[in-house]
Amino acid sequence: MPLIVFLAALAVFLPLNGFIAITDPVESNYALTAKEMLLSGDWVSPQIYGQYWFDKPAMIYWLVAASYAVFGVGEFAARFPAALFSAASVSFVSWFAARLYGSRRIGLLAAVVLGTSLEFWVIARMVITDAVLFFFGSVSLASFYLGLKGEGRGWFIPAYAAAGLSVLTKGPVGLVMPALVVFLHLVLSRRWELFPRLRLFTGAAVFLAVAAPWYLAMYFAHGRDFVDTFLGLHNYLRATVSEHPQDNVFYYYLVLFPVSLLPWTGVFLRALWTGRKRRHFAFLTVWIGAFIVFYTLMATKYLTYVFPALFPAAVLVARELASIESERPRALLWLSLPAALLLTVFAVGGAWLPEAAWWPLQVVCVAGVAAVLWLGYRGEAFLQSLAVGTAVVAVSLMVIYQVLMPMAASRSAKEAATTLPVQGATVGAVGDYHTSAVFYSGYAIPRLVENAAPSTNVWAGKHTMPTETTAAFAARTAGRPEIYLLVGRGGAPLEGYTQIASFPRITVYKKEGGR
Repeated sequence: MPLIVFLAALAVFLPLNGFIAITDPVESNYALTAKEMLLSGDWVSPQIYGQYWFDKPAMIYWLVAASYAVFGVGEFAARFPAALFSAASVSFVSWFAARLYGSRRIGLLAAVVLGTSLEFWVIARMVITDAVLFFFGSVSLASFYLGLKGEGRGWFIPAYAAAGLSVLTKGPVGLVMPALVVFLHLVLSRRWELFPRLRLFTGAAVFLAVAAPWYLAMYFAHGRDFVDTFLGLHNYLRATVSEHPQDNVFYYYLVLFPVSLLPWTGVFLRALWTGRKRRHFAFLTVWIGAFIVFYTLMATKYLTYVFPALFPAAVLVARELASIESERPRALLWLSLPAALLLTVFAVGGAWLPEAAWWPLQVVCVAGVAAVLWLGYRGEAFLQSLAVGTAVVAVSLMVIYQVLMPMAASRSAKEAATTLPVQGATVGAVGDYHTSAVFYSGYAIPRLVENAAPSTNVWAGKHTMPTETTAAFAARTAGRPEIYLLVGRGGAPLEGYTQIASFPRITVYKKEGGR
């Protein structure tokens, strides 16, 4: 079954990926760094704008660059690793849930729940680290648990290896989070005798064999600069100083996580109440709680930080759905109402997008709501769950086509880059900087400023794009025939330039007299 689930999930997560533009400001950094890795042939030290880039470990760049080598540089290749690892995660959760509860039906339900959760199917198409981290982190914690509950000490080897791969994907949290979850589980369950089973010395050797070579290579190549930037700026500073102070509120993930689990949120909440005496409940809830509490305590908050907690939540929901089958149909309202509400929101969303042809989506949503409510009324929990999953898949593909694709285009400089010559021009940028312009055009594009003095902002080290004063740019380009200016929000064109094209977030100018 896991192979069939994997292929089915991949068939859901791959379509349309080649038509979703690389967006700013996040995706373009990963896409461009992987492109430069492939072109430079340096597969050890990530680079962006021709400079070394210590934002994330190399795993995501290796995967995207390898995808470029197979499919060619473009959107499909950039998004392929996320789709691949998301499908692997859906397959793995089906296997893990089936193994825990001895039921292939629960395994299938877990796959449907995870693959159709709101945040999961969105991130499955994004050029970021989180889909890859999700898979390695899930394999690590699931393997730890299988080892702890007596299924063989051999499970600890893949647990430590997967933790090493997580550290190669995201950094220290790839080890911190599995260690925290396992530690809390043993402490709260008072199973002190299980600590010696963890094979710490063997595990440390496996972990270091996987993770250490790249980190040592980076340290020997870049020394203290790598340590200060990677560990200091991109890890310690984010934990202690809020990058987005408006989001640093205690209830951030308490609101976000239930929303990210839609349309399965109702069943999840019911599972937290009714499943307390079931097998594996303690470990799965510690897994979820550790992520929510840990990242709530962190100063910087991102939408994706507690994303990995969807894995144990999907297992809990699948087990709850299996138990609902033997109860009164009224229990299915925990699924019927959130699912119907979500589909209704998508159906009426077209009112705010008058140019879009929304009637096919509305038809699918109405049919989905009708099927969900009818099957709930009849008490068909399994069929209702499949109907919800099918409706979400259909709706997600339509939303990607009608909403996410235009939204991505508006947050990308892809169209602006097409107005530039293939080669031979000089290009500068004013205002908001668009890394995707560099990705699509292949030009080195400096950000033009009036004063080249270094910024005193604590987060200034995140921005590595080339910077040049407007005076220096004017002097350097004097007499050149092909000079273009990309003006983003907050910027204004330089004197002597004429507008040649305008897009939602960027306007293209050309020097008067240029040919």
